[in-house]
Amino acid sequence: MTQAIDAVATALPVAATPAVAALLEGPRRSAVVVGRSRQALYLRDGERYLAVLDHDAVAVPCGLRTTLSGVGSTRRVELGEGRCTIDGTDLAVRRFVDASVPPVADDPAHASALPWRRVAEDLRRHAPGDALAVSLLDDDLLEALRRDDPRAVHLLLGRGPGLTPLGDDLLAGWLVARHALGLRDGRVRTTVARLAPTRTTVVSAALLDDALSGHAIPELSALLRSLGGPGLSERLAALLTVGSSSGLGLALGAALALDRPRHTDTSRHADTSHLDTSHLDTSHLDTGGQR
Repeated sequence: MTQAIDAVATALPVAATPAVAALLEGPRRSAVVVGRSRQALYLRDGERYLAVLDHDAVAVPCGLRTTLSGVGSTRRVELGEGRCTIDGTDLAVRRFVDASVPPVADDPAHASALPWRRVAEDLRRHAPGDALAVSLLDDDLLEALRRDDPRAVHLLLGRGPGLTPLGDDLLAGWLVARHALGLRDGRVRTTVARLAPTRTTVVSAALLDDALSGHAIPELSALLRSLGGPGLSERLAALLTVGSSSGLGLALGAALALDRPRHTDTSRHADTSHLDTSHLDTSHLDTGGQR
C-alpha cells in the first residue's frame, strides 16, 4: 500500500474528467491497446475505454491529457491503484476537466448562424475526387439526418477511413448538438446506440458513446457555447482545424442538428433510395473486442 501511495505521489500529473479518473482505481491490471496514432493511445479496460493523449492531441472526452510527446508508440500499459503506467512511467490525475457540452437554447436563429449547406460545401471542397466522401455528403442523406431519419445511420455509421470515420464524425456532431439542445431521444440516437458497438471501429464506437452522453472535444463545446454571441467565426475556424476532416464532420453534424424541423412535415422526406453503399469498403474496420 505504501509503495502504491508513493507511486501516485511521484507520478506525472495529467488532466481528465472524473469519470476517466475513476477508471484508474482498483487493482493493478494490464490494459489492451485497441488503437493508436502518433499522438494518442486508445485502451480497453474490460468493457470500458480510455485514451492517453499527447500534449497536442485532440482532447477527446475519454482521454488522459498529458504533457508528453509520442505516447502513440507506447507498448505496455497498466492501470490501477490511482494511476496509469505507460512503459514504466506513472501518470496520475491531478486536475479535473469537464467534457460536458453546454446547454444551448433551441433557437431557429442558430441554424442561420451555422448553415449546414455551407459547411457541407466546405467539406466537399476539402475532399475533391473522393467518391466515398462525396457519397456521405449527398444532400438527401444529410437531409435524412437533419430530420432524425434512422436510415441515415445505416448509410453513415462506420463509413470512411481512419480510427474515426467521417460518417461517425457527422453522427457525433449531430448527437452532441442535440444533447446540448436538450433533445435526449430520437430515432437516430436509438439506432446509433444499438449499432455502433458492431458497425464501426472500437475507437469510434467509444467516442460515439461519449457523444450519446453529451461529451465532446473542447473545440465543439466552444462552438456551441458561442452560438448567439460573439466569436462564432473564430470558434468554427478552430474546430475545422481538428484532424484531417474530423472537425468539418463534427461541425456539419452539429449544424444539421441545429436546423432541426420545427413542426411535423410529411410533404418532403429525404429520398435515400438512390444512395448506393455497396461500393463502400468496411474491411478496414477493427471491431474486435466489442463492448
